[in-house]
Amino acid sequence: MFLLFRLYGSTVFCLRQIASEVWVKSTEQPQSMPGVARILVVDDDPQFRRTLQLALTTHGYQVTHAADGKKSLECVAAGAPDLIVLDWHLPEMDGIETCRALRTYSDVPVIMVSANHSHSKSTALAAGANDYLTKPFSVDELLACIESALKH
Repeated sequence: MFLLFRLYGSTVFCLRQIASEVWVKSTEQPQSMPGVARILVVDDDPQFRRTLQLALTTHGYQVTHAADGKKSLECVAAGAPDLIVLDWHLPEMDGIETCRALRTYSDVPVIMVSANHSHSKSTALAAGANDYLTKPFSVDELLACIESALKH
């Protein structure tokens, strides 16, 4: 098992992944490449992006990433992902602004994430997010949100 700790103000973020699960999943053959969902991870923390990329690719998803809201909108315009994991706190254009801008031309599912416990889930949903997770969250919780969003 490995643990990743990251201090966000007074909140400690911890994402855990069972090493044996990563090994088993990484040695399995993908079920069908044409149906692989493409996920865009948008977060200004490179360590968080890498951790999510590892966890999601291990579970069969194709992952790209962006470090801020403006770059994420460019990525969507260049090739629409099947789902976006979007952090609330981003430089230049925060996640709420990014989600609102995205909703003017796209209905791609968005899962908003935030380490700030004072943020309101209802604000994220009103901006157009399909779901909201508070950091820290488990990989299983994120996967459940992703699978649910992709079904609808």
